[in-house]
Amino acid sequence: EHDHGWINHLLQEAENERMHLFFFLSMRNPGVMMRSSICVAQLLWYNFFFAFYFISPKTAHRFVGYLEEEAVHTYTVCMIVLTKEDFYMVQDVTTPEAKEYYALEDDASFRDMLLNVRADEACHRSVNHHFSDIPSYYDIEHENVNIS
Repeated sequence: EHDHGWINHLLQEAENERMHLFFFLSMRNPGVMMRSSICVAQLLWYNFFFAFYFISPKTAHRFVGYLEEEAVHTYTVCMIVLTKEDFYMVQDVTTPEAKEYYALEDDASFRDMLLNVRADEACHRSVNHHFSDIPSYYDIEHENVNIS
């Protein structure tokens, strides 16, 4: 069955989220315990979400949409705090990978990187809410959903 580009888009979204994790990890360079904790959390999340998606893909996409909304809100609050407070230590911190990934200038600040990450999260939010709104095959066949 043709997926209308869903798989490709979701793979790009997953790669984008991986890059966000990579940016923040490379800024802090956490130790073995933190990296191990992240791996365990990802393993647990993967198994939970696999089962969740298997049971109800629409609900899973809606959940991810709300998760992304929370991320957008969190990054917005971070940027407000960075603007209002004197966080001179953080202003110049950004990774070369983020500068390359987002094609940022050499003098790009942490805030510039956060703006791009927040924009990505906003896109993911909209896409996941859209995916949850698309009628499934079952909806079309059994509930007479009009798809025109």
